[in-house]
Amino acid sequence: MLRKIAVTDLVVGMYVVDTGLSWLEHPYLYTEEGELRSQVAVAGIAASGYTEAFIDTERGAYANTLSGEPGGEVSLAALLARGPVTPVAPVVPLAEELETAKGVYKDCLSTAQAMLRDVAAGGEVDIEAPQALVNEVIASAVRNPDALIALGKLRRHDAYTFTHGVNVAVLAVAFGASLGIEAEGLRELGLAGLFHDLGKTGVPDAILNKPGRLTPGEFTQVKAHPRLGRELLETRGLPEAVLRGVAEHHEKWGGQGYPRGLAGETVHAWGRIIGVVDIFDALTSRRAYKEGMLPTRALAVLYSMRERDFPPGLVERFIKFMGPYPVGSFVRLGSGEYAFVRGSNPARPLSPELLVAFDAAMHPAPRRILAAERDGKGPLAIAEALDPAAYGLDPLDYLGLPAG
Repeated sequence: MLRKIAVTDLVVGMYVVDTGLSWLEHPYLYTEEGELRSQVAVAGIAASGYTEAFIDTERGAYANTLSGEPGGEVSLAALLARGPVTPVAPVVPLAEELETAKGVYKDCLSTAQAMLRDVAAGGEVDIEAPQALVNEVIASAVRNPDALIALGKLRRHDAYTFTHGVNVAVLAVAFGASLGIEAEGLRELGLAGLFHDLGKTGVPDAILNKPGRLTPGEFTQVKAHPRLGRELLETRGLPEAVLRGVAEHHEKWGGQGYPRGLAGETVHAWGRIIGVVDIFDALTSRRAYKEGMLPTRALAVLYSMRERDFPPGLVERFIKFMGPYPVGSFVRLGSGEYAFVRGSNPARPLSPELLVAFDAAMHPAPRRILAAERDGKGPLAIAEALDPAAYGLDPLDYLGLPAG
């Protein structure tokens, strides 16, 4: 498949194609056909003033890095260069999948609790139960990704230590699927997400739950948890990609992360993906000492971190995947009415499926399903996102209901 990308997104292993376009009409298009075999070659293209190139995603060493196949390390730049995967309509309606997803989420939560308690008590990590559950998470995400995401972000839990790993696994799998990652890669992502904070069992609870600023000594202990997590998993026969996802999810694009200060493409793709969803879940989750942010605000925080903490394009793709108003968001419309976001619309993120539930005076209204207006204007446009808890509402009471 041919794809036009910016020269700044070229990486070693990509195969550039000469499309035969006129140089006079496209003077900044790089057209020397062949595989890019060194970083020097990549840098030379940009230095020559070219701004775009066509690549063949099925040729060159890069082609085998897209699916997480054994023997080929996944390149995040290659995944992003592929462009958005065409969204597939949910196989199962949200209301139906929610019922199944509740059981999957509950099982994941129980497994996470047992795993962390066993490890904290000095036991070995059980990897069999998590592997089986990650397969169930993938199956649910294929049927309707909104269901598990909604459950993870809308259920009000106090046990952040246990729910966080489950939420990160769910988000990583669903986001990975939207990037076109194949089944084996999704299994690795799910396991890395579930295990990503395992090393925190070696950090005192008083530090993990401290509401104020950590001392330098306390922060040093926290920064050791990715390394500790890898060490706990190294003898359990897991793929190297899982271990790297656990060990590298706090590394930053610019090299200011921890524990090793890795930068750029030296960080595994799974570490980058888990890093993004880890921050999103942490920002939007309720903790003992703080309320969670609204998703729209959390996405804005992530956007401010692009190209500093995360590679070019990754945060933008995550925002497009989640949508400005994730499923379960409580919103006020231009008409003054209030609605819940009932379904995502990856092709048109500003036009999710809505379930109108209240009139402008917050009186219950006949429920009707509609799509927000695409141009962001008019009575059906979303005017603002609100916190449903402030109104005493649980979105899950509405998401599974048909229009009245």
